[in-house]
Amino acid sequence: MIKIKNINKKFRDIEVLKSINIEVKEGEIHGIVGANGSGKTTLLNILFGHPNILKTGGYSGEIFINNLKSKISRPNDAIRLGIGMIHQEFAIIPEMTVAENIKIYRENTFKLTDKIFGKNLSYIDKSQNYIDTKSILKTFNIDLDPSLKVFNLSLNMKQFIEIAREIDRKDLKILLLDEPTAILNKEDTVSLISILKKLSKKGISIIYVSHKLDEVIALCERITVMRDGEIIKTYERQEFDSDNISENMMGYKVNKVINAQNREFKNILLKFNDFSVDIPGETVKNFNLDVYKGEIIGISGSYGRGNTALSWGIMGLHKTKGEIILNNKKLSNRNVSNILLNGIYMVPEDRRGAGLLLNHSVMENIIFTSLQMKNNFLMPYPFKLFSFINKQKSLDYSKKIIDQLNIKCSSALQKVNELSGGNQQKVCLARAITFDPEILFISEPTRGIDLGAKELILDMLISINKKKTTIIISSSEIDELKRICDRIIEV
Repeated sequence: MIKIKNINKKFRDIEVLKSINIEVKEGEIHGIVGANGSGKTTLLNILFGHPNILKTGGYSGEIFINNLKSKISRPNDAIRLGIGMIHQEFAIIPEMTVAENIKIYRENTFKLTDKIFGKNLSYIDKSQNYIDTKSILKTFNIDLDPSLKVFNLSLNMKQFIEIAREIDRKDLKILLLDEPTAILNKEDTVSLISILKKLSKKGISIIYVSHKLDEVIALCERITVMRDGEIIKTYERQEFDSDNISENMMGYKVNKVINAQNREFKNILLKFNDFSVDIPGETVKNFNLDVYKGEIIGISGSYGRGNTALSWGIMGLHKTKGEIILNNKKLSNRNVSNILLNGIYMVPEDRRGAGLLLNHSVMENIIFTSLQMKNNFLMPYPFKLFSFINKQKSLDYSKKIIDQLNIKCSSALQKVNELSGGNQQKVCLARAITFDPEILFISEPTRGIDLGAKELILDMLISINKKKTTIIISSSEIDELKRICDRIIEV
């Protein structure tokens, strides 16, 4: 169904893909794994005609779809060839409804107006679109109002909408998935995997990119390992071995981080009393919790139970009920600035939508909150009166934390939107560390990042916790929570 022949790609002078050759059979689920920056997403973007590929000089090599040589320059080219893609960073339109996003370009129309005006100018049958959307969401056991605007929804709900949009296509022949379960819990992942197996049996070919190696091994018939833009090896099912594959991915053996267990805590730092947050698709009701100074607490739960809603509520970004007590004082004025001034910081799960200044440099992203809220990285007096940024100090500090977190970038001045998803995640954490909060809320800290980077980030969280920061982690990765948390709360 797909033959990728000698694909090469450069960004500026950096080779990100080097002579890539992959074949995927009809109905095959083919896994692609590798460290962050290994070229996996770039390869999928070439297959789907992402505009950035053409903007940055295109690619060399050949792509054959169903034995026909195919030129893919734009998403429209890919769609006409029957290719669909579920992106790591969502390709949905926030101001449109759930139904409008799922049925986009495939809307139901009224037959009479089709005849009068033609299909392109026909009246859209919104009622039928609503019914179709309800039906496709039921596939995932999701009961959601299709008329809701997408920007109101939680991140994992947005993920399901993106998946539903592609699965709803009747002309789908090839499905590309880039980290589709990065924010899904086990229950939701099992549901998705079941659907992918059914699609495979219908003859749809699937390329599945994920850092969750156990999941890839359970799902795929073959696995291709990439590292630094090259193919290291393709494993047949009978050769699957997680230790060998992970070592090929990283180039070294990955050791899992474990925090000291059975620590004792005495002083209550933060209290939630009958706390409620209502985000569409993500709700917390009458939540009570005492958070002790110095703890690492894990928050876990199935879809819609509110495991990521707490942080949005405490930052004053959604309406809440109940009370929050910080250091024995009621936290009443909950706007973002006031919460930050109280030493509370949030790293959101949606790094691109809410966590980063995408058109700014890595350095500007790292120092931003510390600069804005604490006046750090300013020139010494008298220049401080004019708020001049100390660029050398900012640059030196940024280089240091880039090395600590192993952020892969050409320099601290590179724009964040040019980095891979995993490295963008590290920039979010670097900004949090730079702000040096008393309490850190962090959602899905290892979403979409490779095995080595996961352990690096978990180790960094343990390190900042030992210095002074109390941490509340919302995550679908139960194994990670077990290894580093003092307590895990299920919501």
